Amino acid sequence: MQKNLIHSLFVAFLFSVGGVYAQSNFKIKGEVVTDKPLTWAYLYKMEKGRQLLDSVPVKDNQFEFAGSIDKAYSASIAVKGIRRSVSFYLEPASFYTRIEEDWKKPSPVIGGVQNAIAKGYEAENKRIQDTMMVLGGKYEHADSEGKVKLSLLMEEWSEQLDSTRFRYIENYPNSLAIIDINKPYFAVLNYVKLQRMKSLFDPALNYSSAYQELDKYYEQKKSEYLVGQNAPAVKTKTVDGKSFDLAGLKGKLVLLDFWASWCAPCRVANRKLVPTYEKYKQYGFEIVSVSMDDKENLSKEAIKKDGIPWTQVSELQGIRGSPIAAAYSVRQLPTLFLIDEKGKVVRQNMDHEELLKYLESRYGQ
Repeated sequence: MQKNLIHSLFVAFLFSVGGVYAQSNFKIKGEVVTDKPLTWAYLYKMEKGRQLLDSVPVKDNQFEFAGSIDKAYSASIAVKGIRRSVSFYLEPASFYTRIEEDWKKPSPVIGGVQNAIAKGYEAENKRIQDTMMVLGGKYEHADSEGKVKLSLLMEEWSEQLDSTRFRYIENYPNSLAIIDINKPYFAVLNYVKLQRMKSLFDPALNYSSAYQELDKYYEQKKSEYLVGQNAPAVKTKTVDGKSFDLAGLKGKLVLLDFWASWCAPCRVANRKLVPTYEKYKQYGFEIVSVSMDDKENLSKEAIKKDGIPWTQVSELQGIRGSPIAAAYSVRQLPTLFLIDEKGKVVRQNMDHEELLKYLESRYGQ
């Protein structure tokens, strides 16, 4: 039914929109479905806040905008008299929208390349996101073991989202829609992924707040990227109360793993690491896990449950209070650093698959 509605709107759009005005490169025709009296329609550019581009009178529940822009922008239309508005990407093109006051009904905006790209991207991700929402709901009510299993499933679906994200960026590197949709993720992506994103997106998008946000987080995480530098000192106590100094492991390849008992993805990573450690420890490969727990019993219970045989250290100050986490700029878990025999960081933010490839290439196993 929704597809039929959009098709009907598109047909109406073709018949109702003539050529754009000679002095304009965009035109928007719209109608509002409501019984309330309407007076004005407002067109806003949503770039670093809301900027009014134009306002036009509403007559017989219909309105029309025309104007010129030199680039694509995130935009919205609001109508005085109802609370609902529509968001879309404004660019040199012709558009048609039907704004329903009833929030249960769709208010589509038809027209423009960026809107088409955005709809394609969102439709492709919908199944994945719906599945992750269901898994997330189960996660909230699961016990600790259930959370570990659900995290493993969510990790697989998250990898699919990542794959779709980068495929769209590669296919549409100059798309405002794609960089804008991904803006909420910049703060949580690691430096390697941000570096890849920045290398793919067209610098011509630098006028947009989304590109500027990408650049901000890229520069921030670049300054925190430790690859090629000496690993910051780690002097603390093991969970058994013994003194520990990371410098004492020079001459060995060391994986420094920041984790916590309450972090389900960390617990998944622990279980993957156990057979990897058992296989490669004979070659001089060591793991040191730095617990971000603030309660000793929690980390000890998790260590026992996950069967972790390698060195465990903890300051019992949590991630926000940990000087070691601050020295390594750790803000999310798990975070892993690979440190070579000379004490230099050679990998950062690597996952288990990347670690396996590194170890296999290093030791030929």
